[in-house]
Amino acid sequence: MREVTKLAGFLVACCGLMLTSCSSPQGGDAPFLGTRVNRLVIENPQAQTDLTTLLRAERLPAESNAVPALMNQDEWNWMAIDLLDDLEPGQYLDVSTPAIDSMVLVIASGGKELKREEMFGSGKRHALGNYPAINLSVPDVRPQLFIGVQSGKPLTLPLRIRTAQEIRRDTTTRDLFFTFYLGVMAVMLLYNGFLFFAVEDKSYLYYVLFLVGVAGSQFMLEGYSWVLGLDSTSWLGARIVHAVGAFSGVATILFVQQFLDMRRKTPKYFRWFNVFLGLYGIGAVTLLFGNLNLSYALINLPAMAAFLVIPASIQAKRQGQPSANILMVAFGAFLISVTVFAAKEFGMLPYNTYTTYAMPVGSMIIVVLLSIALGDRINQFKRETAKAREEKLRVSRLNEQIVLEQNQQLERRVSERTEALEEKNQTLRQAMSELKLTQDQLIQSEKLASIGQLTAGIAHELNNPINFVSSSAQSLRRDFEDLNQVLAQVSALAPGDEELGKRVQALHEQIQSMDVAFTLTEIEELLSGIEDGAQRTAEIVKGLRIFSRMDGDAMTSADVNELIESTLVILRSSLKDEVNLVVELASDLNVVECQPGKLNQVFMNLITNAAQATRMKDLPAADRLVRVRTRQVMLEDRPWVQVSIEDNGVGMTEETKSQIFDPFFTTKDVGEGTGLGLSIVRGILDDHKAKLEIESQEGQGSTFLMSFPA
Repeated sequence: MREVTKLAGFLVACCGLMLTSCSSPQGGDAPFLGTRVNRLVIENPQAQTDLTTLLRAERLPAESNAVPALMNQDEWNWMAIDLLDDLEPGQYLDVSTPAIDSMVLVIASGGKELKREEMFGSGKRHALGNYPAINLSVPDVRPQLFIGVQSGKPLTLPLRIRTAQEIRRDTTTRDLFFTFYLGVMAVMLLYNGFLFFAVEDKSYLYYVLFLVGVAGSQFMLEGYSWVLGLDSTSWLGARIVHAVGAFSGVATILFVQQFLDMRRKTPKYFRWFNVFLGLYGIGAVTLLFGNLNLSYALINLPAMAAFLVIPASIQAKRQGQPSANILMVAFGAFLISVTVFAAKEFGMLPYNTYTTYAMPVGSMIIVVLLSIALGDRINQFKRETAKAREEKLRVSRLNEQIVLEQNQQLERRVSERTEALEEKNQTLRQAMSELKLTQDQLIQSEKLASIGQLTAGIAHELNNPINFVSSSAQSLRRDFEDLNQVLAQVSALAPGDEELGKRVQALHEQIQSMDVAFTLTEIEELLSGIEDGAQRTAEIVKGLRIFSRMDGDAMTSADVNELIESTLVILRSSLKDEVNLVVELASDLNVVECQPGKLNQVFMNLITNAAQATRMKDLPAADRLVRVRTRQVMLEDRPWVQVSIEDNGVGMTEETKSQIFDPFFTTKDVGEGTGLGLSIVRGILDDHKAKLEIESQEGQGSTFLMSFPA
């Protein structure tokens, strides 16, 4: 801290020495004319206000300050200046401020206007420097002098009567000082810009912006905007001082927030500084809309944030921010320079070289000190990095020890868990084996149910023709017994028998009594019936053979119509009195590659389910409809055989429809189904690469549409 204080003092001494060497000896300069200036009361003052109005205007008493302050609101202010009696030729009225946007000087004598000189636009380089200077050489030795000024911001009006040599001397001093100032700022800018790219710390970036803002604001305030080709006659030139001031304030706040890490270490001040940022934003918006005086006030108001930097630095220091001390000293020096500058503006301190340059000197001090503070952050980063590296090494060793202990504990737990999992796996394998056995039993039960239904159908279908053949055989036996009697008597006749006539007569009477013609007709009918019964039995056996084909997993070509007909042979007897079965089989269907036995199981399950769905609905048997249809269509540029099984039963809800293929799901009463039928159907259709579409509406019925590639 001592080194920092010494450096700040050395920099102040250098600036003071340079200003002293360039300025005039003490007391050798002309005094300011503020006590000789009377403000004029003029209604609607303008730049073109004529001499008559100026002469008739009421004069307010002169101010006691040597440099009057004009807090005007962007209006013209006219003043009358009482000149000294010994005004000499070649002297100038030196207006030592660049803040005047427009100025008009009127020299009169004896009620006549001798000279009117107009200067519009601050930021212009005048003949003798940045400040306006008007030659007062006129024929009359005692002229009357009137000056009108207008500015978009509050200003002071330092007026002196000086020679051209004195004005040039001050201009040289000012140019040399600000050249030195620019050099210091450029060195700091390059140095910290390099550090930003090397360290990649945002503090350096914000500090570079802060440097640009501070240096720019000082140069603009001193009238060096002419270097950029700007003056107040342009839109940007009239606002450049305000804009650079706002930029400088915003950059300062952002730098301080980042440097002190205010978000974490001083959150209360962080919020206050954000409020000041908002005020700068309002000032910038006001500036865009052209209210220059209000904008100037709004931009200068947040400058009070500089007074909060010191308590914020103290709190940050307590929170472990070592560089906060340097920031506090830097802003302390800056606040002193601001105080000196403000006291000069309000007449509390004399208006001289040292008070005039207080702000630039203070800004140089703060820039240098903050550069030192930022440089100290690099050492702080190194210390923190070394400390972090040591802490990381310690933590690494500690973690290594913890990991070793945890590995040992983990191995023990893994061993225990492995044993427990092995026991559970054994239990699960046993449970899976039992579940598989149960599932196989259920599937076998489903198959046995199908076999039972098949057996009942076969028994019923075969019983009718067999009963018919049996009864016909008995009748045929009786008829043959009667005929055998006649044949026996005919065989007993001999040609030489004396009673041949009587025997023939008796035989003839017996044949008439037996009605042999009827018997022969009956025999013919019985033989036809037996033949029909045998043919019916053969058809049943053929259908049974087709239905019960055992092809395993081998695919073979089959006619879907034949498969459906063989299924209906088995089911017809059980469905005959229960539902109205409608069969519509299209002719000339292509054969399909399939496993016939499994497709028969699919058709039997779906037709049986359709019949059961109609029985669950309160309808007469004649109104219960099950329709089985086949057709051939073209889908995806290839032929497909479609089988539709439709019923007008109870239908299904969407919830039921989404679950019908789940194993063990059934809507039947307990004991009436295993819930595997449709699951098996879906598996068989998937094996055949068949498409299945289901349309169902609760209370209206269901349609199962199967499509097989042909």
